[in-house]
Amino acid sequence: MFRNVKRFLMQRTRTKNDMELHVHGETETGRVRDHNEDSILRLGGEQSPPGIDALLVVADGMGGHAAGEVASKLTVEHIEQHFTSGAFASTTADEFEEALRTLLQNVNQVVHTAGQDTDKRGMGTTCTLVVIKDDHLYYAHVGDSRAYLLRGRKLEQVTDDHSWVEDMVRAGSLSKEEARTHPNRNVITRAIGLDASVVVDTGVCALRDGDLVMLCSDGLNSMISDEEIHNVLEGSSHENICTDLIAAANQSGGHDNTSVVTACMGDQRKSRASNRQTVDIKSRRSFFRRVWKFILRRK
Repeated sequence: MFRNVKRFLMQRTRTKNDMELHVHGETETGRVRDHNEDSILRLGGEQSPPGIDALLVVADGMGGHAAGEVASKLTVEHIEQHFTSGAFASTTADEFEEALRTLLQNVNQVVHTAGQDTDKRGMGTTCTLVVIKDDHLYYAHVGDSRAYLLRGRKLEQVTDDHSWVEDMVRAGSLSKEEARTHPNRNVITRAIGLDASVVVDTGVCALRDGDLVMLCSDGLNSMISDEEIHNVLEGSSHENICTDLIAAANQSGGHDNTSVVTACMGDQRKSRASNRQTVDIKSRRSFFRRVWKFILRRK
């Protein structure tokens, strides 16, 4: 059985263009660690902050003892307070990226100040934040947690990892697969709270009906490859994606805490699975028909 699993009830809402939006999240300790330093946030439906359709956050703490858990929890709590206060309700599309950058820089100062206590010195956390508003995805990102976008059958990583191994991949010294299992894969080059200031990546992209947005801590992508992640996303309904991905990470060792948060645009996850089964059945029938016709011709 999984230990210390935190599940969050599904939240469903509709976007400005009347697309259904299903939001889910789950975090789990794993099979090796004795406590969970990840924190997640997913607000949608009736819980959506003023002026936005959904808010998704994954934070993966570090620092030893309980310090990492404190850093990730502080980060998520500060972000939630800022959004639920209505601070983003009137933010325009042109202002959104800069507003998210400023928010994470302010969160960095909060965590850095808290980290000056002797028992918390050196604590920090990754933070990947996604806002869905008016059928657009806005993100702000620090560290090596990730945001992915599945569109059609193509899975793309939206964010860049701020890690030593990613720097080596960009330099051509490591392949993606070598980086995933490298002994230094946990060495990150940016984090919330480690220094008095931090550089924040931001971006925006339009969303379409059928898109799936997925955030995760590195406990997922360090255990299973992007291809395996893709296969689970393709084969799961939106209600089961988080559970299925965490189960796959645990089956591969579960060496770290694993967190997954998803937002599904539209209600096509079930239909995709049923369509794929229908196609498979039709293909098999077509194959047997061709074989039978060949046998008859030979007679």
